[in-house]
Amino acid sequence: MGEGYHAHWGSPHAEANAIAEAGRKAKGATAYVTLEPCGHGGKTPPCADALIRAGVKEVVYAHADPNPETAGRGPQRLRAAGVTVRRQGRAPKYVRELLQPYLAHLECRRPWVIAKWAMTLDGRIATRSRDSRWITAEKTRRWTHRFLRARVDAILVGAGTVLTDDPALTNRSGRGRQPLRVVVCGRRPLWPRARVLSDGGPTLLVVPQQFRAPPDVDVAVCGQLWKVDPHRLLGELYDRGLRRVLVEGGGELLGSMFDAGLVDQAAVFLGPRIVGGISAIQAVAGRGRARMAEALELEHVVHHTIGPDQVIEGYVNWASGNR
Repeated sequence: MGEGYHAHWGSPHAEANAIAEAGRKAKGATAYVTLEPCGHGGKTPPCADALIRAGVKEVVYAHADPNPETAGRGPQRLRAAGVTVRRQGRAPKYVRELLQPYLAHLECRRPWVIAKWAMTLDGRIATRSRDSRWITAEKTRRWTHRFLRARVDAILVGAGTVLTDDPALTNRSGRGRQPLRVVVCGRRPLWPRARVLSDGGPTLLVVPQQFRAPPDVDVAVCGQLWKVDPHRLLGELYDRGLRRVLVEGGGELLGSMFDAGLVDQAAVFLGPRIVGGISAIQAVAGRGRARMAEALELEHVVHHTIGPDQVIEGYVNWASGNR
């Protein structure tokens, strides 16, 4: 028996990983996959060919591929090679949820967006002096690296977060890969010694208009008049092949993404602390909603308890804000 999953864009697909784990046991076996096996080559060879070479006798898939470049081609190649191919009727709900980032990438032509923030019991992500270390416990922060940063293609933050905290924005879980670090700059330029610019890791600066950037820094212009357009920003990331991005703040960037209707999923970390203060930094800024009846709701909500902290995860139900 073998299992596999597609870790990130450009890496081996789930079928190839499962075949490698199964080894000789793949011959004569039945392969169960979520998305129909691809029948074209790109960053990786066709999965249909890998299944044929492995000698599987049957393939059962749960969801058809909406990508016009490959839809139906994989099953056709398998059947031509004598492999039995069956579709499992309507895909179960959990399969459709699992494939949502891929489907959003194709249908909306943008990455799947996860908004993540840690806040105190009174809804603050930093004190009035902009101190934010630390709201949650070390164990919770390790969980964030393992289950969020290790599973995304990019981490987005605003320039204010870099100026205040000078974060590394790396995946330190020991699993997965290092995501692209994306810093959204409006009126706040970064200093060349910031870790995201000086440690040699991949970083993209997103700016509203062209400016003199530090040497050897990747820059994308996605706006005008000192304001980055979030739609253009995600379009740029889509063109770079990124499918899943994590927006970590600050409040202005999170607010702009919510105001633009571009957040698909939220992961909120609640630390048992109270800081108070009218000028303390709120979690989500922007324009927001005028009435509580228009507030966005999360669905398929999952709660975790990690040490003293609480984690709430869910998908943003945009229909809830249109009542």
